[in-house]
Formats: sequence, C-alpha cells, structure tokens
Amino acid sequence: MTRSGSAGHSYVLRNIKPHTPETALRILVEMKKLQTSVTVLLITCILPLSSSLIHAQKKKTRVPDNYAARLNLFEQFVKEQMTKDKTPGLTIGFMKDDQTWVKGFGYADVENKIPATSESAYRLASVTKTMTGTAIVQLVERGKMKLDEEIQTYVPYYPKQKWPVTVKQLLVHLGGGQTGSGIGPEHVTPREVVARIAKYPIKNEPGFKFDYQTSGYNLLGAAIEEVSGKSFDEYLRENIWAPLGMNDTRMDDPKLTIPNRVQRYELVNGEIKIAPFIDVSSRFGGGGAIGTVPDMLRWAHNIERSGILSRSSFELMMTPVANKGGRYVGLDDGAWYYTLGWLVFPVNGQYVYYNDGGQTGTNTMVFHIPSQNLTIAFASNVMTIDRMPYVKALYQAVTGKTWEIPVYTKDKYDEAVYRGMSSTFNYGSLHFDRTKRSMSADSSETAKAFAFFNNTVNRDSLHADFDKTVAAINDGRHPAGNAALIKVGSQMAQALHKKYGRERIETYHSTGTIPFFADYIAMYKSNPRYPAELRFNSSFEKMVEKWNADWAKSWNDYTRRFDSAAASDLNNIEQNLRPLFAGAEVYPNLINQLLDIRQSFAVKKDWDSAAKAAKIAAELYPHSDRANVYFAISLVVIGKKDEAHLALKKAVEINRNGIASPGTLNQIAVALSGIDKLPAAIARLEIATAIYPADAALFSTLGDFYQKTGQPAAARDAYQKALTI
Repeated sequence: MTRSGSAGHSYVLRNIKPHTPETALRILVEMKKLQTSVTVLLITCILPLSSSLIHAQKKKTRVPDNYAARLNLFEQFVKEQMTKDKTPGLTIGFMKDDQTWVKGFGYADVENKIPATSESAYRLASVTKTMTGTAIVQLVERGKMKLDEEIQTYVPYYPKQKWPVTVKQLLVHLGGGQTGSGIGPEHVTPREVVARIAKYPIKNEPGFKFDYQTSGYNLLGAAIEEVSGKSFDEYLRENIWAPLGMNDTRMDDPKLTIPNRVQRYELVNGEIKIAPFIDVSSRFGGGGAIGTVPDMLRWAHNIERSGILSRSSFELMMTPVANKGGRYVGLDDGAWYYTLGWLVFPVNGQYVYYNDGGQTGTNTMVFHIPSQNLTIAFASNVMTIDRMPYVKALYQAVTGKTWEIPVYTKDKYDEAVYRGMSSTFNYGSLHFDRTKRSMSADSSETAKAFAFFNNTVNRDSLHADFDKTVAAINDGRHPAGNAALIKVGSQMAQALHKKYGRERIETYHSTGTIPFFADYIAMYKSNPRYPAELRFNSSFEKMVEKWNADWAKSWNDYTRRFDSAAASDLNNIEQNLRPLFAGAEVYPNLINQLLDIRQSFAVKKDWDSAAKAAKIAAELYPHSDRANVYFAISLVVIGKKDEAHLALKKAVEINRNGIASPGTLNQIAVALSGIDKLPAAIARLEIATAIYPADAALFSTLGDFYQKTGQPAAARDAYQKALTI
C-alpha cells in the first residue's frame, strides 16, 4: 500500500465550555458536525463541544502559533511511523483548554481508497468499560445499587458462585476470573451472554487476584439493564452519551447503518488483510461500543465537570483499590491502578486517567491529565500496532514536555535507590495532584513513613540484604507497606507547593524525580525549625546533592530531544554524550534511542555503523544487558566473534534471565536467520552454546542451521548434544 497526500486543513475551536445536562437535548437537535475531506492522507475537522457553538460560524482557522510547528513535525512522524507499522488508517487528536485538533491519516477503507477522517467511527473495544463503570457509579449515587452487594442481587439469573462476588470486585477485576462471553459471528442478547458466562464457574476466591476479564463487565452491563429497566444502549445514551454531546457513539450492530464506519484490518505475514467479521454483541458491557475520536475526547475531557456524577462519586471512581493482600489493583503490580472502570497512573508525577482497547481490527485509547486540562484520543483500524509512540509524540507536541524522563544509574544498588525515589515522586505527586493534599494528615503516621524511607531506600540496607530491601521498596507504595512512599511523596509535594507554588511543582513534570528531592532537601535545610522527622538522613542528602549536579548537567535540550536531534551522525552523538556523562553517577538513559539508531543502520545493511551505534550504547551504559546483547549481535554479523563472545558473556553476568537468557538468544538467532544472516545466526548460537552448554534448545536450533548450510556432520553433532542434554 502506498500513501500520498497534500497538506490538510486544521480547525481550532476557541472559548469551548463543557456541556451541562441542561443543554444536552438542545445540542442533540441542533448541533451539526463539521467535516471536511481533502486528500487521501490528511484530513482534519472541527468537533463542536458545547451549546455555545450551535449557532457559531463554521469557518476555518489556522492552528495557533504555539502548536503549529510542533504539529507539523508530529504529522510527519505519524506518516513515517504508519509506514513502519504498516498501519492502514488512524485518527488522533487532542483537546487542550479551549482548543481542539483532530486529524485522520491513511485509509478508513484501503480497497476503495476512502481516507480516514476526524469523523471516522472505530470500535471502541475496552474503552467501553469506562462507560460501563461510570454507569454503575451513577446508579450507586442514585441509590439503585451498592458496590458491596453481590452481583446476583442485580442479575438474579446469574447463578451463585462458590464464593460471593461483589459489584466492586467485578469493576476492578477481582471477581475470581469470570469467563465465557465468547466471541464469534453470531448476534447474542445480554441474557444469552450471561448464560454463556454461567457455564464457567469461577475457580479463585474473589478479592485476591487481579484477573482482567471482559466477562465481568458483561455481568455489570446486565446489571445496568436489570436495575434501570432499559437496554444497555438506551441507558448509556440517555445518561452518558447525550449529556456529553457524544452523538456518534452507540453500540456496534452490523445491521445498523453507522456513518463513517471504518473497514477493519489485520496484519497477516506482514500484509494488510481485511479482518474476519466478528459480532461484538457478546462483549457489550466490556467492549461493544463504536464511536469517534472527537466523542472519546468529549468523554474524557468533560466527564469530571459535566454533572453526570457528583464530585464525591467521581473521586470514588478514580480512587485506587487494594486487594485482600494489601496491594493496589492494576497492571504491573498496580503500577497502573485499575479503578472503577479506568486506569490511573502517573506521567512524571501528573495524575492521569486512561483506558484503551483492542479487538481484531481496532485499537483505541483515551486519556486525560486534569492539571494540564489535556485530553488525547487515538483510534486505528488494525489491532496489532503499538499505539503509544503516536500518543507520546502528540503529548510531546502539545506540551513541549517529554513523556518519559529515563534515568540510568551506575549499578543495581543505585538503581534500587532510584526506584524507591521514583515511586515516591510519581505516586506521591499523583496523589497530591489528584486530591490536593498529603495522603496522611496524621503527623506521627507521616513521620513513620519518613522513617521507613530512610531505613529502606538506603545503599547500606541494599548492600546488607539486596532482595529483602528491594521487596520492601516495592511494598512501599502499597497498603502492605502502609503506602509509606506515597505518604512521603505527597507530603513533599504539599510542602513544595505551599513554599513555591504551582509553577515550581510543574517544573518536575519536565525535570523529574531528582530535582524534586533536591528542592525538598534545600527547602527544609533553609528552615531550622522544619521538623526533624520529616527530613532525610545525611548520607541520602549528600547522594541527592551529587545526583542533582549530574542531572542538571546531563538532562539538557540535546538529551531531552535526542529522538529527533540525534539522527544518525554517530561521531556527533559521541562528541555530545561522552563529555556529558563522564564521571556522572546518574544521567539520561538513552539506550532505546541508540538501539533504534543501530536498527536503522541494520535495516540498511550498514552493519559497521550498526556495530558502532551498539558499541556507543554498550560503553555509555556498561551495566545494560540489552546494550551488550545488541553489541554482541552486531559484532557477530561483522565477523568479530571473539569480541562478541565477551560482550554476550558480560550481558549474561548482568542478567541471565533477561534478554541474555537462552530462550531469547535462541529467538534472536532465528530472527537473524530470517534476514539472510544465517552464518551470523550460526556464529551467534555457537557463542550462546559455549555460555549455556546445558541448553538443549540452543543445540537443536544450531543443528537446524548447520543442516541448512550443508554441514551434515556438524548438524548431527549438535543434535546429539541436544539429545544427550
């Protein structure tokens, strides 16, 4: 598939105000969508958001100067990324204060050359869960449901399970693992879906294990129908979609004529193919809606202030929930909290609520940062691409800030110290950003949290018992560890906010953890009366002073913009980075970017340059197993087998369970063979078998490769070793 296109048209809305329930009906009757279609690739439109725009003139206005240049670069990035991803089409956009920008790229229908636009309609998949969760909280607020009641109270035709299962447990995926919704071409009713689920009794006691399931949300969808006396679609339309002006959101039904519905695709052996038809009625409450990016923007941008929930109910919906083991529920051990239908997580200390979805032929995402009054939404008509590069790039284009502030430390002990500091900053700041207060108002409780930090986030403790101390650091942001790190971080944020104001707090969204700690230490050192129990120990203070000096030197415009600034001038990269990082204990972790540069040379089969890029990464980041593994790969390809052996051996010493594990090394060798580098793959496996002489799979694959290259004797020997092992 080829793509071409000319410059698109952009629309910006000014003085936009959120909907109120009083204006909703008038909007439904009078509001008309603005839509402009230009060439195959670049389409943008205004998406009205409030009743004040009903009679407004629909005239084009240029993107404001503060966004124009960055959005131009972003559009170029999208085109390049879509080519790499083989993405047929996508729509992406943002709302920031009183301005909105939405644009379609590629094709909504490849076969008929219909471009994706701002109005293209995509299946929302699990973004639907945010609406189901909100509807449940609405019904609780209205006194029609209770979170701690068993689900059978509201869905009596769902049989009792071995253990009680509550509404709240289903909302946060602690329900014991409901399954059975199924998916296929046939249309089913909610009652039929519940009957399917009923065939699969839960096997785990609810409340303990996070088990992400659409079936649980289907039970919640059935509860909404039973309690409200309306169909799921009717309830959402009347109570959520209409009040927020989401006129293009509905339940997906193949029998309905849905404006601008995209064709859905999948990647098969690297080629775009039309995806098989799937009827999503079987996942109605957990992923059955269809809508547009503008509607997703309206949804997340205005839910908090729309009046569909009271302030207390909204806060309840976004508050993290702990399991019975005392750990916050969510992805990656609760690093992304799963609340009542939403995911909540920090971006450089900012409170973010978010959800995404994926089904065959669709890929969606929406998130909102309240303190920035910023919402971003994304939708594509293929599931398998990674949405986050697009989302992060748009965030950076709109805010001028980096999405990630990566820090590299000199050894595993400092890495663990930094992990504790980062959790303190990110989750403490998230709490303060969300609630505008410290987690604990009890001074003795806060003092205990600081004592925990001083005793745990500590080089001496890590050297004394590394595994035990790392486990304690990980527990420190959970109720199991009394949420000590969150209490410390939120107290720090509150004190810094009181002393310096909101502007200083916002700087940490760009500079990160280390300046946050350095400023707090400087603040209390300037005040002799500041409570001793809210201070850090002297060795930690000295470490932070050194780290802050290193970070101030190395986290600069060049390293912050390394993605776009680095290009492929390896000499320039070395001249810039080596002096910055020399003698530093902490500095920016640019391993991913350097390995991306290495990959760009590898794609062009410039293996000498690829090896040089990997060498820079391995030398600047000597404790990275990834950098050393990819350096070894590059050395193998250019025939430097002995040096490759040393690099790979070093990677194994750093982390034998990561990318340097036998299984991963085997996969890498197979990948090398797939790009016509069979001799390099053989050399790679010969090194790997020398390091892992007891791994049968490595010898078996090596035998296969010997066989392919006409070395039957060597193949027999390798197979024999595999059999012996």
